[in-house]
Amino acid sequence: MKKFLIALQFLTIIPVRLKNVEEKELSGSVNYYPVVGLLIGFLLAGSWLLLSIVFPVTVSALVVTGIYLLLTGALHLDGFADTVDGLYGGRTKEDIFRIMESSTIGAKGAAFTFLLLGLKIILISSLSTKAVYPALILFPVLSRYSITILMKYSDYAKENGLGKAYCGKISNISFLIINLASAGAALIFGVKGLVAFLTVALMAIIIKNYFNKKIGGVTGDIFGFTIETAETVVLLIFVAGF
Repeated sequence: MKKFLIALQFLTIIPVRLKNVEEKELSGSVNYYPVVGLLIGFLLAGSWLLLSIVFPVTVSALVVTGIYLLLTGALHLDGFADTVDGLYGGRTKEDIFRIMESSTIGAKGAAFTFLLLGLKIILISSLSTKAVYPALILFPVLSRYSITILMKYSDYAKENGLGKAYCGKISNISFLIINLASAGAALIFGVKGLVAFLTVALMAIIIKNYFNKKIGGVTGDIFGFTIETAETVVLLIFVAGF
């Protein structure tokens, strides 16, 4: 139960405040990432069910996106913006870290964040009645799954940081459980669910390889960047006409 609460604390702003958490418990909490994602997904699907009764699709999509940002505290979106700024503005590893650690968001980070949010709202509003609930339930699951690939196969690129407790610390058994749980959730939703799972896994591997080569590993901001990218990929797949 404690490891689930740790995952809830790390991935959402639900008021869980655990003390005396050991490093082993942090890395062990990743087993529950798909579960936390599923909880978020059901909250979003339930919100959509209520909102769509009263409001048009576009308004419902906007409000659901806002609810999602409230649940996560926009933490992952902040990581996305910082990563974009770092990649555009930094030539060396040190420059990239300096820019990513800045308390301000640059023009490029802000522009791409605005584009990402707009794209998500458009994609959610474009989902068919048949696809909207599977998409809203599954995208938080698979996006949380995506960062476990980075954690499993990457070093932490900086000397210190919360992410250091996760990188290289996930056991083979834990990673197998995470993969089976995520794939199982995806397969419930048929072909598109399977395609989404495989695409997110491939995308996470590409991101992992890129940052391992560029800066020698990953950071907390890159986890956020990966989550946001994976969410968009899942929504795109469920909007696609196949």
